[in-house]
Amino acid sequence: MSMASQVIREWMGIQQFPPATQTKLLELLGKLKQENVNTLTILVMGKGGVGKSSTVNSIIGEKAVTVSTFQSEGPRPVMVSRSRAGFTLNIVDTPGLIEGGYVNYHAIQLIKRFLLNKTIDVLLYVDRLDVYRVDNLDKQITRAITDNFGEQIWKRALIVLTHAQLSLPDRLDYEVFCSKRSEALLKFVSPSTWMKKKDIQGSFVPVVLVENSGRCAKNENDEKVSQLPDNRIQCCFPRNVFY
Repeated sequence: MSMASQVIREWMGIQQFPPATQTKLLELLGKLKQENVNTLTILVMGKGGVGKSSTVNSIIGEKAVTVSTFQSEGPRPVMVSRSRAGFTLNIVDTPGLIEGGYVNYHAIQLIKRFLLNKTIDVLLYVDRLDVYRVDNLDKQITRAITDNFGEQIWKRALIVLTHAQLSLPDRLDYEVFCSKRSEALLKFVSPSTWMKKKDIQGSFVPVVLVENSGRCAKNENDEKVSQLPDNRIQCCFPRNVFY
């Protein structure tokens, strides 16, 4: 499906956001237009059941893609396009990259064909925060992404860790847990794997903590935020995509 044939709807979901969030988003869209940037295309990838589709819906502000606890994910990539004030946001939701305990190379090829002639501006690599180990399968997934989409895709990537509002066992510090969980994933997408040594300093893949559920607390501006267990605040999507 070409970009031209993609149905682009008015971004009505933005009206569901609190006024403060709407104002910030519209300000950002205005800045992008001043820089002659009229479109942004986000690719969302990761294992199945980690919250990819829920994150897409949170960004858009509506149920743009189906989310079901008891049904498998869609077998093919889906692009959701929304337009507002002359700016078009495209988000590509994708099938899970694991099938039967192995990397799903069939899904990767479907994604590659779907993305043909499309420019990806941002990669959201989604995983769950409430996972206590990183194993060789994680390494295989990130390696497969690198091999099929190029090393440079990690230069425009964010690691999104969902289910951020979790309760940890006693005596386990939340900040330490988040740090170790992030570091465990980051070692597989370290700049040292795709950048020259002289360019590594100051380069990193940002990590974003996200809570997509209705449990999100709200701040004084009625914006949804994650009231994390150590009382720190991490804004929920859509804000994290842009700020």
